[in-house]
Amino acid sequence: MTERRRANQPTSKEQLGVFLQPKNLLRTIASSAPIAASLVEMQSQLEGHRVDQRIAALESQLKAEAAVRKLEAAQPQEAVPIKDWPHAVGEYVRRFVSLTVCYDGGFESRSLKGKELYLTVAFGCFVGKDCVLTCAEALEMAMRVAEYKHGQIKLLADYIWYDFEPEDVDKASGLVCCRVTGRDEERLREAKELGQEYGLKDLVAEPVQTEIKFTVTPWLGQEVGFLHAGEAPDISGWPKLQFDATVVSHFRVALGWAIKSFVTGVLPGRILRVGAPVFTRDGTLVGVIADTESYSSDAGRRARVKSLLGHPRFTKFIRKS
Repeated sequence: MTERRRANQPTSKEQLGVFLQPKNLLRTIASSAPIAASLVEMQSQLEGHRVDQRIAALESQLKAEAAVRKLEAAQPQEAVPIKDWPHAVGEYVRRFVSLTVCYDGGFESRSLKGKELYLTVAFGCFVGKDCVLTCAEALEMAMRVAEYKHGQIKLLADYIWYDFEPEDVDKASGLVCCRVTGRDEERLREAKELGQEYGLKDLVAEPVQTEIKFTVTPWLGQEVGFLHAGEAPDISGWPKLQFDATVVSHFRVALGWAIKSFVTGVLPGRILRVGAPVFTRDGTLVGVIADTESYSSDAGRRARVKSLLGHPRFTKFIRKS
């Protein structure tokens, strides 16, 4: 882990690029130019105002969500087919986890110093009690962002925050299990109180941590789906996810940390973050999104998915006597 982190340290060229960003360059000049210092302060006030606007928008959204749920609860309930996408998606929404970097707002603006900000950079999902599965690329991205922003990585499931310790990346599959070590009870209490304030008793739901149904043998043409943070605007609820379905287009030659990975068909939209679980219509886990790729004839991008084959949690090795 330490060697990988050292290898991902920014180069001198990348560091120079950070210093030459307009906002950072202006702050440097402000130390010796009173006028520039005033401009920096104005910019800090504007950024603080944007944060206040986002908080106000969240409160308004919670009120609207409460009204919608009351109307839905008053209507007759229709059973969801147990082998159709809504049932599977509902389960994975409750298994879904965000790898989130928490950092001090002073990194963004002097006016935000002391305020805790957070940034979701990757995803994962609960596959068992206190065990979250993601890919090496997701964990690496989270570590690089945390190092850059001088923050720390947390797991966020619904409104519940968890501390964790990552296990070593499994070289055969390219996947990694994150072992949950604790839960932020104070944040959980605050979230529940916020839900009660707006009439949302079920605002906070415990994630599903039962042993997951899985397969290590996806096949060509198999229909698969996944939740992800795409480019859809104004998504209601939390977490703000969208669902897309596609098929297994082809399998890749084993390269790097993945003895079996596959590529999906062309997707209707972009995938902005890796680590999301990929599953079938009946809720069977088949892999984790590790990257995207595109070919010259494609009208969009495809997801590259690492299967579970090779990971000791999902693969039974048979030893010959």
